[in-house]
Amino acid sequence: MENFARWFKKVNLWFAVGAMIAIGVMIVSTTADTTSRYAFNYTLKGVFELNELLMVLVLFFGVAWTQAERGHTRVVLGIRKFPMRGAIKVDIIIWVLCFIFMALMCWQTGREAIRSYSINEFRWGAVQMPIWWAKAIIPLGCAFTCIQFIVDIWVDLGRLTGKFELDLPDLRDVGE
Repeated sequence: MENFARWFKKVNLWFAVGAMIAIGVMIVSTTADTTSRYAFNYTLKGVFELNELLMVLVLFFGVAWTQAERGHTRVVLGIRKFPMRGAIKVDIIIWVLCFIFMALMCWQTGREAIRSYSINEFRWGAVQMPIWWAKAIIPLGCAFTCIQFIVDIWVDLGRLTGKFELDLPDLRDVGE
């Protein structure tokens, strides 16, 4: 499992790089559109629609990596009241609940992505743009986040059984 966790962290990083590239495309396209409107009174068609779809990529390609890096906002005031073993147990319960929620989201958005692909769904706007591919990214990102939750649960169980250091990094940094 440790080898898988290391490999999966690299995969998450590549997905995060994809999200960063999407942000770059959004910045460049928005800048070009704004400059074109200001300088030439001409709007670049499809920039709004493209950026709307790239937002899905940014969010769902980056969510598993953000979880792996503990980059989400997390309230630790309540969990700091527990001894370390108790805090880790609460952590496991939270990851299990998050896993269940994300798995349900993966299932439902996966069904919608299949439906969207089957009807070749597209978005009306200045430019007709297919959206089935963006809908397919959502369950993919949810699935990767589910896998990350499994890795997190495994690490926390390893902490409880003595395989890893009895520590929660989120709690160590608070108040320093």
